[in-house]
Amino acid sequence: MTGAARGIGLATAVELARQGADIALLDIAQPQGVRNIHSYRLANRTELEKAVRLVQAEGRRALPIVADVRDLAAMKQAAETTLRELGGLDILVANAGIAIWSPFDEMTSQQWSDVIDVNLTGVANSMWAVIPHMQKQKRGRIIAVSSIGGRMGVAGVANYSATKWGVIGLVKSVALELGQDNITVNAVAPGAVNTPLYRSEGQRRSTSANTAQDQDKVALAYHALPIPALEPTDVATAIAFLTKDDAQYISGAVLDVAAGGNARYTA
Repeated sequence: MTGAARGIGLATAVELARQGADIALLDIAQPQGVRNIHSYRLANRTELEKAVRLVQAEGRRALPIVADVRDLAAMKQAAETTLRELGGLDILVANAGIAIWSPFDEMTSQQWSDVIDVNLTGVANSMWAVIPHMQKQKRGRIIAVSSIGGRMGVAGVANYSATKWGVIGLVKSVALELGQDNITVNAVAPGAVNTPLYRSEGQRRSTSANTAQDQDKVALAYHALPIPALEPTDVATAIAFLTKDDAQYISGAVLDVAAGGNARYTA
């Protein structure tokens, strides 16, 4: 589980533990781990330690791993550590992601590459780290977290949207390659979710919302269902479904978790 210390990653880790999985909780756990993020902070060590306790409270083993998804060698080492300490590696949830807001014509190359490196290359690195082990055992489940921003254009955050479209293309392509190894590869595409990233100043500005209440009004108007923002647990249960036996023949799919806002998509 990458990006495991809070938000969707934490909720999914707890949900999978509840269903009987031991969890390797990987997070950068460094608030300033990406230098160009200014409108919210990344998770810290205290939050990662709390995530460990929450998984353990479900009666499962929890392995904290501090690593950066941008570092392929570190991700490969994390996979080896997971195998050694937990005895197996059956599921990857590639959840780690960031957002840096800027109009595209004002965006710096560093703001672009920071988001690409975490959100797209980080997912690829996570896959590269686990695929050899899954191929060896001839089974595995890979779920990557995309976004509503990977299903349509999003003004003010073109770097983020590009990565989330890219994640979907990556998932569909890798699903075709790994099917023969009985490995399913899918994505979930959440809409507005009540996380620190969504509640950040940058996200509010991108929708011209001055307050959290204004932000909720924007989300409520977009959603078909009468809810302003989903909770991380709502996405976690969708991810968990894709790990179950009931989903063994679902691969290359994108599961929208967007309160019906996805009914507006044309692609």
